[in-house]
Amino acid sequence: MDFVYLFCISAVSLISYKILIPFFKKKLFAMPTTRGFHEKRKPTSGGIIFVTIFIIYSLVNEVYLPLVSLPMAIVGLLDDKYNIPGIQKYIYQLLTVLGITIYTANFSNGFMGQYINENPYIYLILIFFGTAIINIINFMDGIDGLIAGSSIIIFLTIFTNELNYISAFIIPLFVFLYFNWYPSKLFMGDSGSLFIGSYLLSLIYTSSSNEGSLKIILLCFPLLIDSTICLIRRLINKQNIFRPHKLHLYQRLVSNGLSHSLVSSLYIFMTFLLSILYFFSNLKYMVICNIFILIFGIYLDKKYAKNFNS
Repeated sequence: MDFVYLFCISAVSLISYKILIPFFKKKLFAMPTTRGFHEKRKPTSGGIIFVTIFIIYSLVNEVYLPLVSLPMAIVGLLDDKYNIPGIQKYIYQLLTVLGITIYTANFSNGFMGQYINENPYIYLILIFFGTAIINIINFMDGIDGLIAGSSIIIFLTIFTNELNYISAFIIPLFVFLYFNWYPSKLFMGDSGSLFIGSYLLSLIYTSSSNEGSLKIILLCFPLLIDSTICLIRRLINKQNIFRPHKLHLYQRLVSNGLSHSLVSSLYIFMTFLLSILYFFSNLKYMVICNIFILIFGIYLDKKYAKNFNS
């Protein structure tokens, strides 16, 4: 790997954040809400910086898959600024996932493209699953460092053989994590989390094999299972699932006194364990590890998290 290139990407990322954070403080900021944990307004939309650097580098290198996820970053930026209505934002997500699915069917060599062309009805399943993935990543971006730290592990794992390319995403994301770690100076906002969810989805759909797609999903299990179980429990309790809340496990752990840094580190560490298995084992051992992670999550829920119904 070219260390001059790494230095340049690092310098550009750091300078960009240093210059734009004061701008975000004035023009793009998140106010305290019932769903959040900050008590005063903080600059947001830091995700647009690592997205922009990555998109520019991808265009220079004629890699076009990330472009399909760019609309999500733009919609997220507008939502950070103007608070777009939920139904309108979901329509944009549907269109983006449709674009990813069309790209998968017509422009990628992934195994899923063949299934789509053979059975067009699979579009409906993939679109529903796709919007779920995007929203889950968005919902998990609720405390300092969790999504940024986990995403670094996930994308480094997926792109181990293409480190020179993905470093244009990882390095700016790592610089962002420096500013986002507790106590954070900057949030990534929907401009970052929606792009990460969308791009992650595109990698699942364009994977060269069924096993490859499943391994990516299993790699993301600590993020996916938290939101999934939270949604199921809210439905069982007949709660309005569209209302803002702080009922995810990671939120209830923080609400009950655990630090942002500790909770985020737990999720990052669990993702790291899965990353090791991603390289050195098969699907069976990743599934077994995720069963233990699920059991550990239940233990944390019972022992250290704020009661779900309180």
